[in-house]
Amino acid sequence: MIMDIVNVLAILFSPLIAILVTVYLQDRKEKRGHKLSILGSLIGTRHAQLTDENVRSLNMIDMIFFDEPRVRTLWHEYFDMLCNEGLNNAGGWTQRSKKRLELITEMAKSLGYEKAITHLDVDRVYIPEYFGKSFQRSEAIANELLV
Repeated sequence: MIMDIVNVLAILFSPLIAILVTVYLQDRKEKRGHKLSILGSLIGTRHAQLTDENVRSLNMIDMIFFDEPRVRTLWHEYFDMLCNEGLNNAGGWTQRSKKRLELITEMAKSLGYEKAITHLDVDRVYIPEYFGKSFQRSEAIANELLV
């Protein structure tokens, strides 16, 4: 008699449990996907930080990494440095760069890449000579237009 009741309950609740597990796993996968997207964007634009993609990614950190207090703390520290006019010099740019490196490395760590992606990997940036020359030409043109 008790086995019959257990079997009936199992038959009734199995689909519900399966749906709940599926929804949970899909939600987890989606959240991880968003985090990977932000991390990928920040790593991909680390050579050109003044792009829309980079700024958009930075502005999404609080929402996407809401459950990662260390990442959010580092983002807030980096944000404060970005907003500090007194850091608009060589020393300040170095400080900002170190904090950005720390932020990206912590994001990678929070996603389980702490052994695969180190600060050395994040700090290694490839910038073709063409991009550097192109940027310098654009800057020179902009300066001429402002004069």
